[in-house]
Amino acid sequence: MKRIQRPLIAALTATLVFVAAHSWWQQHGLRHYLASPPAEFAAQIAPPSAADSPATRAELDELLAMQATRTPAQVAAARADRKTRIERFYGALGIDGNAPPDLPRLHRLADRVEDDVRLYVRAAKDRYRRLRPYEIEPRLEPCIDNVRGDLSYPSGHAAYAYSMAYLLELLVPERSLQLQARADEFARQRMMCGVHFRSDLDAGRLAARRLLAAMQGNPEFQGDVREAAAELRGALRLPPR
Repeated sequence: MKRIQRPLIAALTATLVFVAAHSWWQQHGLRHYLASPPAEFAAQIAPPSAADSPATRAELDELLAMQATRTPAQVAAARADRKTRIERFYGALGIDGNAPPDLPRLHRLADRVEDDVRLYVRAAKDRYRRLRPYEIEPRLEPCIDNVRGDLSYPSGHAAYAYSMAYLLELLVPERSLQLQARADEFARQRMMCGVHFRSDLDAGRLAARRLLAAMQGNPEFQGDVREAAAELRGALRLPPR
């Protein structure tokens, strides 16, 4: 009897999960590359260290040390990267920012990926509700604005940076090293400005990797990637893939 019940229970569970996911997306009236409810994804992200833990204290001390040595040039770079825009990764692709090509397919793809990533990362933020570093350590002085009142873990900025790097690697794998270096820089600026812990960035990178891996199973995503790759590689004068 037990051998019969287990497959039935597993099948019923899978059906309920599918129905819940389908209902969630229908309720929100959105088209996304990902199908599962964001809360399920959030539950897979490990929790951050407690605010009063030695691990958090060590991260706060690291941020204080970075604050003591940050330069005006670093602050200016962080402020320039305040907005999440795919153009901020053009340099890593070898594109001249002063005369960029028209890349509508790439922009549509990047926007849809960003929308999904933001939604799922927000679910993890809401699950753990970690305070920003400067709300725990008053000696920290943020060098960017419009972050007060938001949550810290995972870093949405880091998740964006790495999701764009992973996405662009699918299109132009020849620029993999440059794209990863740019994502590291983009994310690390949030530490330098005192608005994220290192573990926030690590969780953002993990979230991006998992979400992009899940998107690759979606046929619509695959088609959009092929179109954007042809467009971008043509602009870069690279052979088709």
